[in-house]
Amino acid sequence: MRVNTVKKIPAAFACALFMFLASCSASSSGEFVTVQGGKFMLNGNEFRFAGTNNYYMHYSTDKMVTDVLDDAQKMGVTVLRCWGFQFGPNTDHNSHGMDTPGVFGVPEKYKAENKKTPEQFGYPRDVFERLDFTVAEAAKRNIRLVIAMNNYWDAFGGIMNASTWQEWFGLKNPEDFYTDSGCKKTYKEFIEFLVTRKNSYTGIPYNEDPTIMTWELMNEPRNPKDKSGRTVKAWVTEMSAFVKKLAPNQLCAVGDEGFMKRQGFVPYAGEGEFCYNGHEGTDFDSLLRIKTVDYGTFHLYPETWGIAESAQMNWGDEYIKKHAESGRAAKKPVVLEEYGTSSAGKLNRMAAYDVWNSTAYNEGLAGSMFWILTSSNTYELAEGGDGIYDDYDGFRIRNDGSPVSALLADYASLFSGSGSPRYLSEPRVYLLNPACAQDAKGVFEISAKFMGGSDSSLKVKRAELYINDAPAASPRTLNYNAASDSYRIKFDTLANAKVFPDGTVLSVKVVFSLSDGSSLETESNQITISNKVTYSVIKHYDFADGIENASSMGAYMAEIKSIRHTKLNGGMVEVDSSCSGENSWEELKVKFGDMKEVADASKMDFTFYYEKDKAVAHASKKNEEEKLPGVQPYVAFDPGWVKTGLKENNCLLENLPVVTLDDGKQYYKVSVSLEFFQNPAYTFVTVCPTLGYVKYSGPVYIDDIVLYKKD
Repeated sequence: MRVNTVKKIPAAFACALFMFLASCSASSSGEFVTVQGGKFMLNGNEFRFAGTNNYYMHYSTDKMVTDVLDDAQKMGVTVLRCWGFQFGPNTDHNSHGMDTPGVFGVPEKYKAENKKTPEQFGYPRDVFERLDFTVAEAAKRNIRLVIAMNNYWDAFGGIMNASTWQEWFGLKNPEDFYTDSGCKKTYKEFIEFLVTRKNSYTGIPYNEDPTIMTWELMNEPRNPKDKSGRTVKAWVTEMSAFVKKLAPNQLCAVGDEGFMKRQGFVPYAGEGEFCYNGHEGTDFDSLLRIKTVDYGTFHLYPETWGIAESAQMNWGDEYIKKHAESGRAAKKPVVLEEYGTSSAGKLNRMAAYDVWNSTAYNEGLAGSMFWILTSSNTYELAEGGDGIYDDYDGFRIRNDGSPVSALLADYASLFSGSGSPRYLSEPRVYLLNPACAQDAKGVFEISAKFMGGSDSSLKVKRAELYINDAPAASPRTLNYNAASDSYRIKFDTLANAKVFPDGTVLSVKVVFSLSDGSSLETESNQITISNKVTYSVIKHYDFADGIENASSMGAYMAEIKSIRHTKLNGGMVEVDSSCSGENSWEELKVKFGDMKEVADASKMDFTFYYEKDKAVAHASKKNEEEKLPGVQPYVAFDPGWVKTGLKENNCLLENLPVVTLDDGKQYYKVSVSLEFFQNPAYTFVTVCPTLGYVKYSGPVYIDDIVLYKKD
């Protein structure tokens, strides 16, 4: 028998050996993801993926981080995009990245004041240490990371946040971030600190770790003040070159929404022209041509972007195809980096995610990444909660065995080449409208979609409407609409009033007869006949004594300067604002977070007042169909930013009634009334006074918000 002698290893050598072994086990692969011939390559093979996003990894507990990564792995997700920044202290979570320029990590005062353990909410988090942990744990699960390094929006101290970059460098406008020398110098210092950081768990410098696939310059950069796109392009050119110098083996992407500059292009159904006309100051094609940008990114939120409900799915389908075309022309990979529809909205989420992923795959996109995968929330357990991360924005996906999570797991398998899932190879059908329980009045359109699966010879012979599980009275055959690739029928609730009087609840579905003799039926959803509905007031907010916690959610192509209370007209919310009048959509967003009654409401009334002498219609710009120059008010419910009332109360400025308030001045009065299907998931409402081609600088008054329930 041979006896092995164990020699004592010097401590320094043991430490070095441990770090080497740790680095070997922690790294997901010895290979970096590269770009060759317009494709991602890994270990000599094409690398395609279905991925996801998560914004809370860099300030959460170990369990919250690993639960997300575990669920991603179980779903077959191989790429996860996360945030790698926090500018200014995050007082909500007590997390710290760069509290002030050049100061990284948790300042000593927060450590000294701390009386909490790492598992407790409010424990001072070093976002870089949390990112270290995320990278190390992702490597164990063979998950690649895309790390965004800044944000256009105000969350986590992005450039729209008045207390970070704007305050630090005295910026007049948030978009001055792109050109201000101090901002650029400090941002480069931040990038260098992050990209060259040594991971405290693995000992591997970030820029030498293949787990980190991509460094991303900013989440959704925009600059609507320079519609030429030149400002953002110059900034991307400079910053991407800097990143590639620091991390030549890793990829660099922009992180933009993919807005294009294609003059004269008319998008599907004429919707969302701002995504194609350079309105946001970015040009996807131009950014993709930058040498140090390795691949293109784009995001897709037709619901949030105000695309008409009936057009959202097909509009998104076209948006994907246009970006795939750009990628082929530039010979670079393109990734649908974020997409989502609200769980509280009216778009059939299963159908949309199926169509969009199918198109992304068939058009050759390198990847598709849904927003957002969430898992546990350990903080809730201490407060008696269920320990599940709440659906704060309405886009949450959990690995819970639900149909939508199973669908996304199937697409992860398809993209990765690990298999051809049965569900995707079989024919399937969806009920597009109603996609959820809805009120129906007048002529109500019912629509459905057929997806053929792998058998291209399978055709639809007939699609028929069923009501309460029985064939509907004739005519019941849905007609095929080629433009939308769907089947449609108009159901006249008034003509059927004797059979289905007001208040009747109908279960609706569509049954497809196929060419092979089989049939498929959609899911069933309910409609409530509502031609003569009466309502009762739940709550009347008259603002006599205050503004009911009204706050700014920002503005679009406009500016909110302040929100305060005024005694004018018996009490109102006064929103000091400015709109240039040069754009067809200039929007103010005023959140009323305390109006919890919206969860019980089915109708909402409110009033705006604009000072007449300060409202000036544009001399030449107009859109008669949209009733512009004029007003186009709507509201948005959360979670999910469910836009409600779009185009329902549009009115030309010249047609608005003029009233005199008790200050003796004349005002345009905008009276708004919206009906909607009651949704107990709604938590608050944002009221959006929106102008189009109207120059206005002064107060917008909001008054008499009335919430009603259906009798």
